[in-house]
Amino acid sequence: MNIEVTSRGPVDPKMVDLAEETLADLESAVGRSIGQIRVVLRQEKSGIPHPARAEGDLVIGGKDIRGHVEAETMPRAIHDLAERLQQQTRRHIDRLTTLKRKSADAPEGKWDHDTWVPLLPSQSKLAPGERNVIRRKVFSLLPLTAGEAAEVMSELDHGFYLFHDSETDADSVVYQRDDGQLAVIAPREVSTPADPESQGGITREPSRYSGSLSLEDAVSEMDELNHRFMYFNDAAADRGAVLYLRYDGHYGLIEPEA
Repeated sequence: MNIEVTSRGPVDPKMVDLAEETLADLESAVGRSIGQIRVVLRQEKSGIPHPARAEGDLVIGGKDIRGHVEAETMPRAIHDLAERLQQQTRRHIDRLTTLKRKSADAPEGKWDHDTWVPLLPSQSKLAPGERNVIRRKVFSLLPLTAGEAAEVMSELDHGFYLFHDSETDADSVVYQRDDGQLAVIAPREVSTPADPESQGGITREPSRYSGSLSLEDAVSEMDELNHRFMYFNDAAADRGAVLYLRYDGHYGLIEPEA
């Protein structure tokens, strides 16, 4: 297994060695071969609550596994990143094992929200009106059920995930609410699937907006809401999109490929 560690900012070179040593045990911990792990250690300016940040990614069985944590000290951030990657990798392996064993008529599994995970990165506070869209990500949205999209969101270690709902034929976003439950936001005109048991406990919520928005209007709405993300229908593409608050306080945009 190859471990590639890079640093940004005033990171002690000993922390690079510590990251390599800590992550070297990941293969034996999950019981699977891992070709490469890429890690970035970032030391932010002093004066913020958690200036030590660590992020990493690996590929196992063709699946991207990512983790992103922050802490007061770099050794703690490295430890938390190793825990996060191990947890995400085991979850993916367990899901593959379950899918192989599950018969076609087996009931849906249950979501467990009680598992501890390290602290996610906090977001810098720029005042509404000072924020700009500084990054746009374009993805090809594969048709997924809400449950499958939630699985992908969990494996990617994200708080929300834009997908094309195979049950409603609509661009939608699945996310984890502040109460820990999962929910899907879809356009208002989309009908909720008839069988509630097929949703696996995932709540269906209509979009806040009845029509499409330009990106400029979406930014204005996001400034007003001041939430971590906002789902809307992009008037230019007539597709669902997500505007989100980045860790640096600016906005990012996730939109589907044309």
